Amino acid sequence: MTEEPQIGGLPRANRERFFWILVVVFLVALPSLIFYTTGQRLSFDNDETTIVTTGGVYIGTDNLEVDVFMDEAQIERPRLFRNAYYIRDIQAGQHRLVVQRPDLHTWVKELPVDPYIVTEASAFNMPVIPHLRPITEYVTATGTQVLLRDETIEEFLEGATTTVPFLLATTTSTSTFELNQEFVFVESLFSTTSTSSQSVFDRLLDGMDRFRFATTTEIEMSATTTGVFIEEGNMRLVDRDEELYAQWVGTIDNIPYYFCISDRSSSTISLRYGKHVADEVERLTVSTTTPIVIDNNRVCRPEIKLNRLQQDVFYYNFFPGSTDLVLLHLEDGIYVTEIDDRAWQNVQQLYPGDGLVVVVENNSIFVQENGRYFEIITEIEPN
Repeated sequence: MTEEPQIGGLPRANRERFFWILVVVFLVALPSLIFYTTGQRLSFDNDETTIVTTGGVYIGTDNLEVDVFMDEAQIERPRLFRNAYYIRDIQAGQHRLVVQRPDLHTWVKELPVDPYIVTEASAFNMPVIPHLRPITEYVTATGTQVLLRDETIEEFLEGATTTVPFLLATTTSTSTFELNQEFVFVESLFSTTSTSSQSVFDRLLDGMDRFRFATTTEIEMSATTTGVFIEEGNMRLVDRDEELYAQWVGTIDNIPYYFCISDRSSSTISLRYGKHVADEVERLTVSTTTPIVIDNNRVCRPEIKLNRLQQDVFYYNFFPGSTDLVLLHLEDGIYVTEIDDRAWQNVQQLYPGDGLVVVVENNSIFVQENGRYFEIITEIEPN
């Protein structure tokens, strides 16, 4: 009868020897592990090997089908994050970040990276060629848009494009078509919306003048007295003193990262984030209505001024689905700007033109131009 093999335990002397070998390996590796996990790296850029401290950058994107560059070096596509890039082991200092695609506007930021800290940013990229979904008064029985005007689709969509099918009617008769109920709905939106060609600042001043005439009392134009604002969650858009501001009205615990900086010196803030940020910190430091907030080592601003490209603003609202982006109707078209003003605010044109009227409804951007109605499509697939 064949005996089964017997597996015995490791002798005590061998176990002790193996244990102490592992202890020695751990003690030898521990300094290297601490060195690595605290952001320390060996740099071989110069003739002499030096030790540098590193940080990281986390970039959120609205589409992964983009190219991301840092200091002109392309970053590989992420594997763990669906809508973000995480770049680690970055040497402390100023770094230029670029997110681009040929058919989209380019987003650029120059941000400071500090040792042991992950710097956050959120990129956005609007289409270079506007993508429109025209809304015509009549449709076919199958829902196809009907173009009745004596013009071609190219003239109708001058400077823009669409993937919505069209029927060019050969007659002005509408008896064979159906009334487009969406057209009726969109038309009603504009009929109940102010279509004044006056800028929001002029309308606000007119309102204040009428208020002063009725009360003969001078009222300070502040965020707390005008009552002119749009609010989404804890973010508020305010027009005041012929400027637009994004204000955080929530708690300091969940304030967006771009409202806070890690320095208090004006010269340092100017070098790291831009002179405009340093000037705003100085202004808010002495403000009695919107003072800055000190949170541990952070200096947090309660509001950020928006870049309106030195133009009058005829309409503003949050960009659909976001509280970090703002939709602006300016003199020469419709734009999207980010609230984050570190380094600068990226502003991208969504649709050019004057004489426009804009309405945001149910997370859709509707525009009226020369008697036509259309929706601006902002999410497009890569070519």
